Amino acid sequence: MTNFSSTTRAGGYIVVTALIMMVILMLLASIIMTGSVSGVQQAGGHSGLVRARAAAEAGQAQAAFTLDQTVLPGLNAVLTPYAVTFLQSGSSAATTQIVPNNRFSNVETALNALNGMSQNGSVRGATFTRSIVFDNFRVDSASFNTMGQVYYVDYVVTSDGQLGTYHRQVVVNGTLRINMGRTSLNQSLLLANDGGCQQGNYFGTGMNYDGPVQINNNWCFAGSPIFAMGAKTASATVGMWSCTARTWQFVATQFNGCTTPNWGGVGLQYSVPAVALPVNSFSQARAALGQDPSVLGAVTNAFACNALNVSCPGNSAPAAGVYLPTNGGIYVQGDAQVRLSVNSGAQVYTLQQGSQTTTIRVSYPNGPTVMTRPDNTVVTLNNYKPNGQLYVNGTITHLGGPARTGALPNPLPANNTVPSQIPPAIASETQLNIAARDDIVIQGDLTYQTSPVGNPAARNVLGLIAGAGSVRIGQAAPNDLYLHGALLAGAGGQGFKVDNYDTGTPRGSLHLLGSLAEDQEPPRGVGSIAANGTVSIVHGYGDAFNFDQRFLNGNMAPPYFPGSTLFSAQTALPTQRDWTEN
Repeated sequence: MTNFSSTTRAGGYIVVTALIMMVILMLLASIIMTGSVSGVQQAGGHSGLVRARAAAEAGQAQAAFTLDQTVLPGLNAVLTPYAVTFLQSGSSAATTQIVPNNRFSNVETALNALNGMSQNGSVRGATFTRSIVFDNFRVDSASFNTMGQVYYVDYVVTSDGQLGTYHRQVVVNGTLRINMGRTSLNQSLLLANDGGCQQGNYFGTGMNYDGPVQINNNWCFAGSPIFAMGAKTASATVGMWSCTARTWQFVATQFNGCTTPNWGGVGLQYSVPAVALPVNSFSQARAALGQDPSVLGAVTNAFACNALNVSCPGNSAPAAGVYLPTNGGIYVQGDAQVRLSVNSGAQVYTLQQGSQTTTIRVSYPNGPTVMTRPDNTVVTLNNYKPNGQLYVNGTITHLGGPARTGALPNPLPANNTVPSQIPPAIASETQLNIAARDDIVIQGDLTYQTSPVGNPAARNVLGLIAGAGSVRIGQAAPNDLYLHGALLAGAGGQGFKVDNYDTGTPRGSLHLLGSLAEDQEPPRGVGSIAANGTVSIVHGYGDAFNFDQRFLNGNMAPPYFPGSTLFSAQTALPTQRDWTEN
């Protein structure tokens, strides 16, 4: 019994000790678990705030992109009515406001009503709501000049980020500087006063335009041409082919039976303001002479002789030839052939007048410019390059680049990519405008050394301006012609034409990368309309036009390329003043 009792007491001590230890361990576990839960809760709260803040900042970044990159079309939608009224008044931008003071509040209201000023979004489960509010629209009276005016408007960006109960807000204050200037005439892939419908021209299946298009009047469609950025007309109606009636029907609709243009989701806008085109190249002549291009009057013989520092007996014109005027460009008196090529990065001009040939080699960035005259004498101008304007006081009877090195592949490269058999004509650093008093006849390919397709930083650019004439594709031009640049033929009845477009076998397509502005859109080929409305080319060329995206909103233009008489917002530059987080 004694042994049994002693064993029982020892076991009791062990049980009590074990219970005490269990209680202590449970208390420790409870403390640890409580601390862990608290830590998790704190970490979760911190994560929630971080994600809410990230969402708010995402909304603010989206608003910054809108202000910096996409606000221009909306600005112009608001400001164009005032620009049209200003144009109709005949006033000068050097003395009179384009937007009157008593319309400033209306502008603010319209800006705040634009699509995209309020947006919602989400970032990894957190949501944001952001808004842009404009206020205090005003003008900088010190900026007035004949070419434009500067306006300012303040903005407040408010962006709220939310994740459950967690909320952060970002507020940004800034000012938008709006430069209103004359609309550069290379800002549309195709701009024409007259679409040529009454003369038998129409836009049909297979014609694809990936940039802005505006035809002021007399415009017809058949089949399914593509206008990826929509289109505009100053007219109240357009002609659309009816497969049933087999005739043109003038309507104010987007489609008409078998005529179903693809408007790129934007549509055809009717009754927009017409865009007027310049009818001569006087400005470009003055630029080539090293004189003020803003003076638009005709260039007299006496004026040209004085600028060229040559003697002209009896008020005659300067002698035929090629000149490099002081502080000017390249001035050519008389008809000429102009061939462009690239040699070791330098731009080479070969100018031929009858049996007389002049070559000019311009090295970049700052020269030298080396001129070899017909008698083989050489003039070297160190640290000098022409100002980018080549003017021919006559007709350019042949314009082109180097000859092709072989036959083009079949099929041709996609997306108007220039085949390797076509050497470049415009050097990577060349910024050139070629103007003629009369016609420019293109007889060969004209392409950039550095393509802007996929390379928006490309610097080479070309303009072609036919003053009183047309830009023409000559009989010697090859099939599937490749042409880079901004084309302009603004005189009455003039445009981008093809010689003998209505004879012979089909000549492929005109692969234009750039822009075209003209008074009248002429037929460049002859099409056959099938019973279902589709169109095929039977003579001449089809259009394979692509817009040089660098030209959009005036981001780039050839030197001395003119603008329209209508003012518009050319740039909108946001400047952030402060940034706060709540």
